[in-house]
Amino acid sequence: DSVLLLAPDATRLRHSRRILAGNPAPSFLAVEAEAALAGVDDPVWTLSSVNASLSLRTAFARMGSGGTLPVERDLSRIRLPQELKPEARGPLTPDFMLPVLLKPTEKRTMDVLSDWPWISLDDLAGLLGLSRTRTNHLTPALENFGLVTRIPAGGRRLTITDRGIAVLARRDRTSVGWAKTRWSSAPRDADDWRSVSGRRSRQLLRNMEHTEAVHAFMAALARQARVLGWDTMQLDPPRRASRYFRHFGSLRSVQPDAFGILRRGGVVRPFFLEWERRAVRPGTMADRLAPYLRYYSTRRPLDDHGAKPLVLVVFHNELAATHFLRVAAVEIEQTRTTIPLLVSHVALLDRAGPLGRVWLTPSTGKTVRPIPAALLPMPLAVS
Repeated sequence: DSVLLLAPDATRLRHSRRILAGNPAPSFLAVEAEAALAGVDDPVWTLSSVNASLSLRTAFARMGSGGTLPVERDLSRIRLPQELKPEARGPLTPDFMLPVLLKPTEKRTMDVLSDWPWISLDDLAGLLGLSRTRTNHLTPALENFGLVTRIPAGGRRLTITDRGIAVLARRDRTSVGWAKTRWSSAPRDADDWRSVSGRRSRQLLRNMEHTEAVHAFMAALARQARVLGWDTMQLDPPRRASRYFRHFGSLRSVQPDAFGILRRGGVVRPFFLEWERRAVRPGTMADRLAPYLRYYSTRRPLDDHGAKPLVLVVFHNELAATHFLRVAAVEIEQTRTTIPLLVSHVALLDRAGPLGRVWLTPSTGKTVRPIPAALLPMPLAVS
């Protein structure tokens, strides 16, 4: 037997390949988007045990000829579906009609809202790459279907409803109940809009200032990247940005606020984002840096991404950023672990944007020097 596995992006492909390395059955992996666009002779598939690209035709040729074809069971009942009315667009539209009735841009909007719930209209427009006016025309249609709702904070803060969560969960073949338990926007208390059923949604709402700051940074980054000719290959929310690894036999992790990959020509730059509010003392700053020191002391950054991601840390004020750089310089020197660390603060970002000359880095002399993000250090070759 052999396995054909599709991964949503290159990071998860590398992770799956590492897990399947010891599998006795031959495993062929590919990025979903590349496999969908490729022909049978395009080399987009790779073996879990060999670093080589294969076409689908070659992959099938390597598979054994044994085994039998699966046989579908007979239908347990025969019933004609109810009358289909594609022209019906509203809250009473059956769920099974939504994939047909929703336009591609509306589906993409739902995906972005699912990744970045409780986002403002301006930041949603930035992540979608659309104007605010165009985005403002999209959301009422989704609200009319009962897929999107808004809360009073900020006037136009949007998120996915329970119905929208169910539609996306069924599309992705995941548990509807599990998704609602985490991300439901249904209120538990009518007098407090922050008290919602989903525990992860509740956490985001109760830390709205932090949530809004991360949304604004990622939206500004996406806007500026398009202007400067960078492609945003990947923008992941916290739940997909986490990385787990073994360090001296113990399971460890880094839990950033976001992860992304920018690409221009033959240069790719992955990055982690940490939007820091609470690390204001040297001890807590060292604690925030410790997971990354452990992570970058292993080979996992290269194994996970094909290159070492930058670690972008943003503070609210210049004083905290300067203190953090001094602490980082000491910790890096003591542990002898190299981290591609870049630090900034809100005033700099507001002035020049995430891809402007706003980043500071610790040096061996414990001084700070500005780095233009358009020429960020450590050029990373595409793997």
